[in-house]
Amino acid sequence: MTIYFAEWNADYEKHMVNVLKSEYDVVLFNKLMKHFRDINFILDRKNLPRQWFIKFHQFMKLRTLKSDDILLCSGFAISGFIDLVKDLQCHKVLVLRDTIEVLNNSMKNKKKWLCQHEDYINKITPFFDKIYSFDFDDCQKYSFTYLNQFLPFTFSEMKKLRGEPNHFHYTIKTCFFIGEYWENRAQIINRIAPILHQNGYQTDFNLINYKSTQIINPLGKSNYYKSREKISYFENIEKVKQSDVILEIGQIGQTGVTLRALEAILFNKKLITTNKSIKEYNFYSPEQIFILDNENYQNIELFLNSKFTPVTLDVLYQYSPDAMLNTMTSNFV
Repeated sequence: MTIYFAEWNADYEKHMVNVLKSEYDVVLFNKLMKHFRDINFILDRKNLPRQWFIKFHQFMKLRTLKSDDILLCSGFAISGFIDLVKDLQCHKVLVLRDTIEVLNNSMKNKKKWLCQHEDYINKITPFFDKIYSFDFDDCQKYSFTYLNQFLPFTFSEMKKLRGEPNHFHYTIKTCFFIGEYWENRAQIINRIAPILHQNGYQTDFNLINYKSTQIINPLGKSNYYKSREKISYFENIEKVKQSDVILEIGQIGQTGVTLRALEAILFNKKLITTNKSIKEYNFYSPEQIFILDNENYQNIELFLNSKFTPVTLDVLYQYSPDAMLNTMTSNFV
């Protein structure tokens, strides 16, 4: 049984698959959409015949797939090539790392891979044997199977990273945040930054505006964050390593744990997060993780001064791609 990762094209996903190759029977399929997606959309929206076109691309790109293999698709990319894989005779698995609400919005309004009258649930999900989601609420609402979020580092890499010197005791302590500009994020940053400064922390807060090159701050000009371009995942990891505290301001309504939270756990950093559901995870401890709400900013100082015990490697394994692969294969043995 071979596991084919279909269009897992983010830099951290490619890294993960390439490292997994040394220990597992996995393949990266990262050119499925090339010469297919745009032409297929044009044919579809002009009501022109597509079957010959789809069959040709299936033969050229997917002929190595066997019936007992697993085609592992990510929730974000699949909208661009669902017509290519929906009738394949193999085990088809979908992994959702975003909520359905976010996917619908992205596919309709940003990528334009779904028409406005289409819905992600009806258009995509019926063609998969198994659908996993990291979001508790979506699992309950749509009958998905819950799957732990997983870091892009194999368990072997996790053990090596844990063995590196910890960057927790710099003379000047730092709290790091990077994320897309949302008004509520700017509000939280403007409120929490002075508290961190009063407690001897410098802040490295970065907001990215994908819609324009200039962030317009509705609260007035702020000295507490910088407007910057997106950085690579591994530049982000270096920032995490060099920080003492990680700030996470999640999407409103999101109930699953994020990569940012797991990065903090892996690298033994304190985490300040708005995600209340993080209490449900087995790595949670109030000494390492502070759940921020509108009423408890005054408790941050006590949290910053507390000591914590690092999460064990046995627990971290459950958030590794190794654990994910074992989950996938066990369903089709």
